[in-house]
Amino acid sequence: MTLTAWSYGLVGLAYTAFALRLMQLGYGGPSGKGSKTLVLAAVVFSALWGWFGLALLFTGGAFYFLLSQLSDLLRYGAWCAFLLILLKPSPVDGAVPDGADPRSWMAYLTVALLVFGLLAQLLAALGLTVLGDPSRLMLFSAMAMPVLALVLLEQVFRNATEDTRWNIKPLSLGLVSVFLFDLYLFSEAVLFNRPD
Repeated sequence: MTLTAWSYGLVGLAYTAFALRLMQLGYGGPSGKGSKTLVLAAVVFSALWGWFGLALLFTGGAFYFLLSQLSDLLRYGAWCAFLLILLKPSPVDGAVPDGADPRSWMAYLTVALLVFGLLAQLLAALGLTVLGDPSRLMLFSAMAMPVLALVLLEQVFRNATEDTRWNIKPLSLGLVSVFLFDLYLFSEAVLFNRPD
């Protein structure tokens, strides 16, 4: 429990400091680009996830558990939206035909998974079992989001030009490690019907 508390506390502190630094650099300002705002949102939701996890450890309240799960879902939503902005259609012969933008179906899938996750959390908060066990639905949602994020990250890296590939490697390595850890954690949780 002490190690977990330290972990959540360090996550909260590190991401809060990172968010403050990003705001100092002008991220999320009124004239900011969408990509900068989404990075700031992902960092803020990561900080909230850490603080709510710490509050959950100390209080054991279900309210903090739901807030932690919600901030984790919104964190993934922000990272996926950021990756969708980075993903540019690869034109063949100089132009992309109408309706051939690869981001369109990925954007719809991202929204569908976010809605599914929010619905699972709402069912859990209300204690409804209309679609089955809400905690199991939340685990499925938590497992599906890293899979989608990894697919988007792979598409961004694959579609990057040779020049920009070197610039995107640190971001890709950082995100892939977070996404793979979550995928491992939640796939095991889905398998055994509870997080380890």
